[in-house]
Amino acid sequence: MNFLSHYYFNRYSRDPELVAGCVLPDLLRNADKSARIRPEQHELSFLHHPRLQQLYAGWQQHIETDRRFHDLPFFYEYTHRLRLVLGPILEGTPIRASFLSHIALELLLDHRLLVDQVLDEEHFYQCLEAADRPTVDRFLHLCGLSETLFFFEFFDAFNRARYVGRYRDVEQVGHALLNICRRLWDFQLPEAHRLRMVEALETQAHGLAGEYMKVFDEIENFV
Repeated sequence: MNFLSHYYFNRYSRDPELVAGCVLPDLLRNADKSARIRPEQHELSFLHHPRLQQLYAGWQQHIETDRRFHDLPFFYEYTHRLRLVLGPILEGTPIRASFLSHIALELLLDHRLLVDQVLDEEHFYQCLEAADRPTVDRFLHLCGLSETLFFFEFFDAFNRARYVGRYRDVEQVGHALLNICRRLWDFQLPEAHRLRMVEALETQAHGLAGEYMKVFDEIENFV
């Protein structure tokens, strides 16, 4: 799941550390894909520090939410649908349709949450900005990161850009997907193919409209 989909489960929370924790795995991965931490190995270090505990609770929620999401029949069904429509468009490029369909589904879920006004992305960013920075820094250090400047540089840029709100527009979802792919592969996608991709994403987004909230309801029963 992507940022807003993870935030959904804490959308009414008044605890900024919990909200920050629930997206921290993805924030860290985006800041530096080689950065790896295992907070569960340091759980005792958080015991007597409520803010550290909330960060850790959010982190664990993120891991469990992703695990349940990827095990759902919904995930297999819709990534398969996306792979069938996106695969022909990607012919002649190194992009793996299985990879793109996975990421596309996650961004389209964020798209639906925004379009259907299920949540407010501004509150999401306000929570991130309110999270106690020394606590986040301490959490990362306790988990084995000796240097955290790279993370906070990304974190600040992420908050300034406020780009997840752009996912209301499927055109922007397509733009984001291609940018993600360009981090991994060198390719050129003809404009006609890009337009076909956006059209396919639009169709799939409409198809999700009556189905996707069942996924959040099912996961919410366990997180």
